[in-house]
Amino acid sequence: MNAKKVKQTLVILAAILLILAAFILPAVNQQQTFHDFADKRSLLFIPNAGDVLSNLAFLFVALWGLIVLAKDKIIEPSQNNLKNAYRWMFLGLMLTAFGSAFYHWAPTDKRLVWDRLPMTMVFMPLLAATFIERLNVRGKSLLIAAITDGVASVFYWKFSGNLMPYFVAQYGAIFLILLSIILLPSPYTKRYNILVAAGFYAIAFTCEKFDRNIFSFTHEVISGHTIKHLSAAAGFCFIVTMLKPQRATGFLYKTLIQH
Repeated sequence: MNAKKVKQTLVILAAILLILAAFILPAVNQQQTFHDFADKRSLLFIPNAGDVLSNLAFLFVALWGLIVLAKDKIIEPSQNNLKNAYRWMFLGLMLTAFGSAFYHWAPTDKRLVWDRLPMTMVFMPLLAATFIERLNVRGKSLLIAAITDGVASVFYWKFSGNLMPYFVAQYGAIFLILLSIILLPSPYTKRYNILVAAGFYAIAFTCEKFDRNIFSFTHEVISGHTIKHLSAAAGFCFIVTMLKPQRATGFLYKTLIQH
């Protein structure tokens, strides 16, 4: 087995282990303190305005991404499955803008479902796009399976109370994307932008954890959770710019088409 096959096998094995881990690891329950965000200020008729209105950033990036994908020659015609994966990612990001705003308007477990559902439709299509590019996967089955897995993890939490499959779906997808980028080449240029996007997501994750500390540090100008939304949206801007000048590298593209 050559080095490329070994690396592909490692990525596939990692994906299988993560799926198993979702049901083997101890159950995680939703803590009700999760809904207690720092910035509860209203603006006109909008409650929790900072966390609600910051979702407009997701809407802007999603629309920008869909417009970019609608243009010709962004991705080679032979790679429609890849284009569809990125299109679903931006559609999920658009739905996240509405779902997250709906949740933050009046945070509860019931509303949180509509925040998390579209989020899985962001990360799972991005994972599918990464696999399509780097594992040379054909057909629509991978994208459908990825989205189904993400959506199922949210409903599993809703009806069982166990968040672990959802956590594995979200953070496992990010891990697999980064692992694929490290181990496997892409036939397309500017894929380092995904690493930049991951960096912004790391900032977003950190700001979420220090929501109140940041709100206090900024003298209640902006909360950590609001910055989380803005930082995550900024990360997706780099994915849009990655796709905007899309072109395939010579040798790798020929290899992709031939196989």
